[in-house]
Amino acid sequence: MSMIFKRRMPGHVGVAALACAAIASDGYDLAIYGAAAPALLHYSDWALTPSQVGAIASATVLGMCFGAVTAGVLADRLGVRRMFMVSVTWFSLAMIACAFAPSPTVLGVARFIAGLGLGGVVPTAVTLTVSAAPHARRHFLNGVALSGLPVGGILATLSALAFLDNWGWRGVFFLGGVIPLVTVLPVAAARLGRWAPASPPAAPVNSDARPQLVQLMSQGGWRLLAVFTLITACCQIVALGLLTWLPEIMRTSGYSLGSALLFMLVYSFGGLAGASGGAWTADRVGPRRAAVSGLLITAAAILGLAAHPPLYALYVFLFVAGAGVGVQPVIYGFTATCFPSAQRAGAVGLVSGIGRIAGISGPLIGGFLIGRPAFVSFATFAAFAALGAVITALFTPNQVSDPDAADTKVTAAA
Repeated sequence: MSMIFKRRMPGHVGVAALACAAIASDGYDLAIYGAAAPALLHYSDWALTPSQVGAIASATVLGMCFGAVTAGVLADRLGVRRMFMVSVTWFSLAMIACAFAPSPTVLGVARFIAGLGLGGVVPTAVTLTVSAAPHARRHFLNGVALSGLPVGGILATLSALAFLDNWGWRGVFFLGGVIPLVTVLPVAAARLGRWAPASPPAAPVNSDARPQLVQLMSQGGWRLLAVFTLITACCQIVALGLLTWLPEIMRTSGYSLGSALLFMLVYSFGGLAGASGGAWTADRVGPRRAAVSGLLITAAAILGLAAHPPLYALYVFLFVAGAGVGVQPVIYGFTATCFPSAQRAGAVGLVSGIGRIAGISGPLIGGFLIGRPAFVSFATFAAFAALGAVITALFTPNQVSDPDAADTKVTAAA
C-alpha cells in the first residue's frame, strides 16, 4: 500500500498539498484572532479596548514581517526545506504559549514571537511549490498551496463556532498550535525530502548575506521588488484588517456574534475559491490581468457591503470580497516567477515581509474605525484594494519569461 501511494503521488502534488496544510495553520492563526476579538474585548480580567486588541493583532503582523525576510534570506543559504520545518515548529510552539498568556503584554509578545514563525512559512512554502511544479502549472499549484490561507480561515471560524463559548479564546489558540505539530511536521519529516527537489547549494555558513541581496536588487530587480511590495501592502491592509475586525464590524452593525462568525465563514469560503480560481486564471491570461481583476472585484464587493444590502446580497458580497482578497497568492506566484530559483525564497520573503509592515496598519485602522458607521470602515478598505489594482495595472510586467532559462528575467512591460 505504501508503494502504491508513493507511485501515485507525484512529488509536485505532494509538495503543494503539504505547503497548503502548513499555510492553513498560518490562515487559522490570523483568522482565529479575529474570531476571538469580541471575546477578548469582553474578557473581564483584562478590560481591553478595541485599540489594544488591534495593537496585539499588529504585533503578530510585525513578527511576520521580520520572520518572512529572515526566513527568505536564510532559506537561500541554509536550505528551503530546513527553514520550512523550523518555521512550522516555531509558530506552533508560540501559539501554544499564547494560550497560557497571563497578561495582555505577554500575549502581545507571544503573538509577535508566533509571527516570526508564521512569516517564514509563506516564502519557504511558495519556493518549494514553485520550484517543484511543472512550468505550465506553477501558478495553479502555487494557488493550491496558498489556498491554505482561506482554508485556515474556514477552520478557525468553525472552531470558534464549536468551541469558543466553552473553551474561550485560550482554547482555540491552543488548538491552533497543537494541530500542525501532530499533522504537518510528521508528514514533512517523512516525505518532504522525497517530494521536493534538491535545495539550491547552500552558501558557506560564515559568508555574508549581502551578495545575495545585491543580486536580488540587480538588473532592475529592485524595481520589481518595490512594486510587488506595494501591491502586497495594499492586499495585506485589506486582508488583515477584515480578518481581524469583520466579526466585530458586523456585530456593531446589529448582527449577533453567531451571525457575524457565519459571515466570516462565507468570506473565508470566498477566499478559498479566489485563491484557486485566481491561480487557474493566472496560468491562462497572465498573473497581471488576474491580479488586477481580483483587486477590482474586491473593491466593488466591499463597497457593496457598505450599502447595507439585503441578507442574500450580503452573503454574495461577502463571498465575492473574500474571493477578491484571494488574489494574494497570484502576487506571490508572480513574484516567484520573476526571479531565478536561487533567489526565489529571498524575493518572496522580502515582498511578503516588507509588504506586511504596511499590513500592520490594517488591524490598527479597523480598531480606530470601530464605533463609526460601517460604511466608513468598508469604504476605507475598498480604497486600498482599488489602489492595489492601479499599481498592478501600471507597473508590473505583462509577460514573464523563465528566469532559469535565460539571463533576461522579464520580457515586455506594462
